[in-house]
Amino acid sequence: MQELYNLAFARHDRATAKRREFGECWANYISVHPWDIDVRNVDPCTLEILVVMREPAPIRLALIFSEWLAALRAALDNALYALAAATSGQNPPPQAERIQFPICSSSGDFKKQAKRLTMLPRHVVEALEEAQPYQSPYGPESNLTYWIHELARKDRHRSLHVGLGRIDEHRIRIAPPPDVTIQFDETVKPYSHIEGELVVGRFTASRPIQPREIKADLRGVSIAPEIRAWAEFQLDGKRQSLHDRMVYTEIFTRNHLENLALMGGAGPPDSFRTLNPDGPEHVAATAGASR
Repeated sequence: MQELYNLAFARHDRATAKRREFGECWANYISVHPWDIDVRNVDPCTLEILVVMREPAPIRLALIFSEWLAALRAALDNALYALAAATSGQNPPPQAERIQFPICSSSGDFKKQAKRLTMLPRHVVEALEEAQPYQSPYGPESNLTYWIHELARKDRHRSLHVGLGRIDEHRIRIAPPPDVTIQFDETVKPYSHIEGELVVGRFTASRPIQPREIKADLRGVSIAPEIRAWAEFQLDGKRQSLHDRMVYTEIFTRNHLENLALMGGAGPPDSFRTLNPDGPEHVAATAGASR
């Protein structure tokens, strides 16, 4: 059944290619400088600096992200199908139409899903349960496999995930008139996504001042891509860039695929990367995403 596994890993490779395409699409979008800078008075002595979106991210960005999600979700389903074929010695395996890689947020949900997997040996179902998002010590939403399911589900049944810009680096330089001193408001921490406009700085001047008297340099402000539904995710208590989240998600998915291949007596076409097939981890499909 090695060919079936090869096809599952090919899906994973396709996701990697889509991530790179996503990056290229974003680079093309920001090359036309789709954001403007605006300086406005809050009161005579206080001004705000804003980033204002004048051109939304292209729909193509959302379509590429959709294809990335679909490739990863399908890779998991395809690999479990391959394992069912390997353990039964049949292709198609028994009850093939019921086979779907379970991604569950509670033990009750997994029990329901497990009823669809009676064609698999018990030890395989137990290994799948060990790798479920609800097993994660920080809750299912801390698990990247959870997000494959959640984002792909919304993408299929509701709407595309719209691409946004997010402040990734924040350094502003202000040149006031020679007779004016300024004090920045340190509470403004705009590491968030831009929808329409976003305040990235606020300061108070030593006298009433008009925006035209100020020169603002925002070359130290970096705007990175973001997906609204995934924007609040944290890994190990820290925010990660969308690029890093996508890379880590691919790694965790690859770990699942390698475990499923190992349990079926097969392997990746380009060798194991995320586990040692001669080590103790071969006893269960405990993918890194569940830790």
